[in-house]
Amino acid sequence: MLEKITQACQYLLHNFPGAEPVRDYLNSRLKPESQEKFQFGYYPSGGELSLLSDLVGVETLLKYGLIYYKNVEDSLCPRVIPVSYFEHYSLVMPFRDAYGKVMGLVARTLMSEEDRKKIKIPKYKNTKDFKKGNHLFGLFENKREIIDQSFVYIVEGQFDVIKANERGIKNIVAVGNCNMTAYQFSVISRYTNNIHLLLDNDQAGSKGRKSIITKYGSLANIGNFYIPETYKDIDEYLTNCEDEYPSFFAKD
Repeated sequence: MLEKITQACQYLLHNFPGAEPVRDYLNSRLKPESQEKFQFGYYPSGGELSLLSDLVGVETLLKYGLIYYKNVEDSLCPRVIPVSYFEHYSLVMPFRDAYGKVMGLVARTLMSEEDRKKIKIPKYKNTKDFKKGNHLFGLFENKREIIDQSFVYIVEGQFDVIKANERGIKNIVAVGNCNMTAYQFSVISRYTNNIHLLLDNDQAGSKGRKSIITKYGSLANIGNFYIPETYKDIDEYLTNCEDEYPSFFAKD
């Protein structure tokens, strides 16, 4: 059913006029081929939920907690209205397991950091019951390349993986933050024992590198790899790097 929701959101992205800000954002960051490959979609707000429910059914959205009902009492009259679980999060993409099954949806808000702070919401939000620490983003799409090259780059975010894929770097997966769970390590160990850490250039990324090596350094060949210090993450670096085949340098 999550596959059906993914396809419906993808359809809305391309066909609903109100999705234009999301289309503009994606076009400013990614190639059309990447948008199609990773199945980005548009998730409607509460007032537009019928767009999605007409495609997949209300019961499907209720099953995954993507809508809920709220009692409202105001100057009009007491009533019950549908509320979107992804209110303020109009950009969505599927998170697949190693076999291609959609295990959850990851949504991103396009609000500015200042506006997010006002209403106290994070940049990303996942579907309920989806345990990001049990999966590696990009593994389904890139596992063949990881096996062939016999090593994997570990990055933090989904856009890091997608931007790297655009530049021909396909032996790469994202852990979703600056750390790696034991389950994620066990999964990637099925494909390679050679791990190149390419985490963000910040304090959290530095702590994450040390934690991963401390936990799993005796079980795999783990090395630190870096982008130039002037860039925050691989997404930012590859967006600005003009090298046809960008490389990373080892350290430690």
